[in-house]
Amino acid sequence: MADLLAVPGLGLRPVHVVDGPSLRWVATSELPDPTPFLEGGELLLTTGLGTRGWSDQWQAYVGRLAAAGAAALGVGIGLTYDGLPDTLVAACREHGLTLLEVPRETAFVAVSRAAAELLQDQEAASTRLALDLQRRLTRAALGLDLRPLLDRLAQLLDATVALVHRDGTPAEGPLGARPEDGLDLALVRDEVAGIKGQGLGAVSTTTRGASTTVVRPIGLAGRPELYLAVSLPGTLDDPRRSAVSTAAVLLSLAVERRAERRAADRRLRGRALELLCAGDLRSAEVLLGAAEGDRAVPDRLRVLRVDGPDDALGDALERLEDAADGVLAGLVEGELVAVAAPVRVGAVLALLGDTGPGTGPGTGGGTGLRTGVGRAVAAAEARRSAESAGHALDRTTAASPVRRWEDVADAGPLALVPEALGREYAATVLAPLDAEHRATLAAFLRHHGARGAVADDLGVHRNTVRNRLAEIERLTGLDLDDPAARVGAWLALELASEGP
Repeated sequence: MADLLAVPGLGLRPVHVVDGPSLRWVATSELPDPTPFLEGGELLLTTGLGTRGWSDQWQAYVGRLAAAGAAALGVGIGLTYDGLPDTLVAACREHGLTLLEVPRETAFVAVSRAAAELLQDQEAASTRLALDLQRRLTRAALGLDLRPLLDRLAQLLDATVALVHRDGTPAEGPLGARPEDGLDLALVRDEVAGIKGQGLGAVSTTTRGASTTVVRPIGLAGRPELYLAVSLPGTLDDPRRSAVSTAAVLLSLAVERRAERRAADRRLRGRALELLCAGDLRSAEVLLGAAEGDRAVPDRLRVLRVDGPDDALGDALERLEDAADGVLAGLVEGELVAVAAPVRVGAVLALLGDTGPGTGPGTGGGTGLRTGVGRAVAAAEARRSAESAGHALDRTTAASPVRRWEDVADAGPLALVPEALGREYAATVLAPLDAEHRATLAAFLRHHGARGAVADDLGVHRNTVRNRLAEIERLTGLDLDDPAARVGAWLALELASEGP
């Protein structure tokens, strides 16, 4: 309205001016109630032809205009009225509606034309500003690093900007002139929670006091993992709204490119780890040299093999990639494989473990992960560490989700046999034997085949021992004079005694 009042030649005289709605158009009406034909933001021009003789009626008329969102009322002087009625002026003051006096010589069409030109100029300026902001943001988004783009957006809009995760915690930022108090992270967290189930097309705009906060999802497909949060002074006009939208698109492209690069690097590292664990150190180092991050194989290392739900493995891999310097990690045939110097194994286990209440680092509590830690070897012998890690992984349980090779080796050869396989083996070997046969076989093995000692141990005659042993050989097919057969029988008895 101030721009329209300043147009030379119109001669519009402000009688009462308030900071009301922005001018959107000019309408002309002589109806006693023109509000059904208004959309809001109009300057309503009238000669007062339909209001001749009004006094108390002005209150309701002006009230209706204000409720409809009219920007102002302009009354032509010299036709119906020689001057503005006092009751009209009083009603405009009471309802907060801008009131203008239009001189007799000013045609209403001239006012409409001037307003249209102003609106056109404003639209062109907004378009030019929006394009300029887009160009500047695009130049800042040339690389894969997201920070320059966020910095540029904050600078152009005099705003505070951040990228946040799905839980509302910052991934980048806040950045801007007022990073500490310019962005209400609690508000951002609530807005993310409100729109994260609505997909990539959702957007939240919240105005509180003298600032506006916008939250938009980032991504091109699938579930958004990051959200752009922008807090800027004042309201969100079209150029700034366009700038936020442009930044969101550019960030989505950059995130997608980073995801593609990360997926390619993961495939390279996974294949490199597969070759390393197969004993091909040279080829593994060549592939690692092609991946981003410049992570080398430690001269001395341990291999960790991790099994569990796919989601938990994926989350653990991301933690190792983001936080564990000097650690190689990747997915190999459905397992998470990590290679680290021996002194780094504790840090790796801490990253693999659940951090929730009641669990310690590296316990795996709550994640469903089970981890086997291989022996410490030179890099060229990584295959041995991977094999021993597999044996340790086989011995993990829900109660003991982390096993080291040393734990397994110190427990003796029985610890090398997986529990389920051991039970099956014991049941197969001992199935034909009753309790008497098993007791005789155990005594025979204890006394290293000395039948007299077995008879004394069991309190039976030597012939009874001889007959029982012959029956055991017939039922099981074992030759008890063969050392290998004796070892097998001993394993079966030991494994059976470990069972329920």
